[in-house]
Amino acid sequence: MKISQWSLTRRDWIRAAAVAGGARSALGQDTNCTVPADSIRFRGVAGRTAAESKPAPLTPATAAAGSPNILYILLDDTGFADLHCYGSEISTPHMDALAASGLLYNNFHAKAICSPSRAALLTGRNGHSVGLKELSGDDQGFPHSRGRVTPAAATVAQLLQAAGYSTMGTGKWHLAPARDVRASGDRAHWPLQKGFDRWYGFLGGWTDQYQPNLVEDNHFLPKPAKPGYHFSVDIIDRSIAMLGEHVAADRAKPFFLHVAFGATHTPVQVPKPYVDKYTKTYENGWDALREARYRRQMELGIVPPRTRLPARNPGDPAWAGLSERERRVFARFMAAYAGFLEHTDEQIGRLVSWLKENKLFDNTVIFLMSDNGGAPEAGNRGNFRRAYGDTSSLEEVDANLDDMGGPKTQPLYQRAWAMASVAPFKFYKLWPYAGGTQTPCIVSWPAGIRKPGIRRQFIDIIDITPTVLEIAKVTPPAAFRGVCQMPIHGRSIRATFDDPEAPDPRDSQYFELWGSRSIRHKGWKAVAIHRPGTSFDLDRWELYNVNEDFSESVDLAARFPAKLEELKKLWWAEAERYGALPLIEAPGGRIRTYDQAAPPL
Repeated sequence: MKISQWSLTRRDWIRAAAVAGGARSALGQDTNCTVPADSIRFRGVAGRTAAESKPAPLTPATAAAGSPNILYILLDDTGFADLHCYGSEISTPHMDALAASGLLYNNFHAKAICSPSRAALLTGRNGHSVGLKELSGDDQGFPHSRGRVTPAAATVAQLLQAAGYSTMGTGKWHLAPARDVRASGDRAHWPLQKGFDRWYGFLGGWTDQYQPNLVEDNHFLPKPAKPGYHFSVDIIDRSIAMLGEHVAADRAKPFFLHVAFGATHTPVQVPKPYVDKYTKTYENGWDALREARYRRQMELGIVPPRTRLPARNPGDPAWAGLSERERRVFARFMAAYAGFLEHTDEQIGRLVSWLKENKLFDNTVIFLMSDNGGAPEAGNRGNFRRAYGDTSSLEEVDANLDDMGGPKTQPLYQRAWAMASVAPFKFYKLWPYAGGTQTPCIVSWPAGIRKPGIRRQFIDIIDITPTVLEIAKVTPPAAFRGVCQMPIHGRSIRATFDDPEAPDPRDSQYFELWGSRSIRHKGWKAVAIHRPGTSFDLDRWELYNVNEDFSESVDLAARFPAKLEELKKLWWAEAERYGALPLIEAPGGRIRTYDQAAPPL
């Protein structure tokens, strides 16, 4: 039996162990690991009477002395160039401050789409391996596409909870099967069952910021009726309230808090003053914006000196070729996006201020990142009234432009703004190029970071949780709650906190989404874009020397065919090793969404 065929249930682990005879793989810990019959082992003596017995009270787990608090802040659809400290014109002073006193990573990679990134972040394993090769949804019949995280990959929340941490989460989940995201659904893959003591947020991929579909712990809530309500404000209010209750009960006990904003994913909704601030900012358009961000990145040292700015993506129109009305309308979309991000930064600032006021900030490790690059799904026209499938005409949007970002709209900007969002890279969310996968990553820990500054190591989102486990002195168990565990795939980046020249934690990392693939290995990257409906064997591979070509602008496939073949073979080996097979195209309407964002091939 091949490892990639295994279903990651307890019964199948045991059956696979018998077949494999104790073999090891990236999908499973040593298959001879013991699955305990009882998770609570009694260590006393139980005689016929109490006089003949010796009690052994249970001892609650206690975190290691001095263990820091852990805070994950996850942005959604926020590109590499969107934060001010990464070259943007958008005001993000609170995130900038975390970067200035901590670490700013310029070579951090996620999974180009949300659910696999979130699964990888919380488990330290690759999304395919744990059952989420793409968006959580229906079970597609293979181990890599179950639409939920396998019990064989305990989350960081579960492991920290078992190690004596309080665990809390707010915001977006998007890691439960679609059939379970309802009042009558199975709660097995809801946050509380994945290690969170408390949870407040929404379970799906997106929600209206003024009228969200809310869940608290294990039950749904009615939509909020509070005047002036906004989801980003609400989840920070709730985060602060949860932390306040925790501190009041046991200040010495460390906490893990996972804050996953709906921002800046569609719908781009924010109070009007935030939009108005940027009304004039984007009149020069996406081409000029992308160039300006690239120039500022060069000045800041965010990108290497020889970095090129690739040509405009095929299919993305030139700003100069738009009509006057198109330029006026499209600029307002980006103004709303900028206001949405600034508003999000303010909420992060409130949370950080609370930590400082309560003398918790210095020993709290904050990891701030985005799950993928800027979002291209609205195409060249953009969405206005509806987050997806909008039919508003340009004339209708123009006539109602002051509604942009308000409760009557669910905007998503035009695709070419996503190109500027991910400068200096090409393409965007969904794609295997850096524009889809390379995102901001900031780490703050005043008590533990001795040398703040830019870090250039190649790291992946799977590396965050193993870093936390090292910091918290938690050893990943061979079995967790009766289920044998696959090994952690990520590697700790703790060494980079003290040494700007620390080696990369990995040599290789593969990528796959809906048949499009990439593989990065020792400074080289190979990329294949799959066109739906065609043979995977006909996919054309590109080759980049990313040590010399940070923005993946020069295809070297024709010059170095042997190197390309080496990377192609490595991709197939890694895909089998981590359960990324079989290759499957996007189901149903997602083929159309992906094609909409695709250039002619």
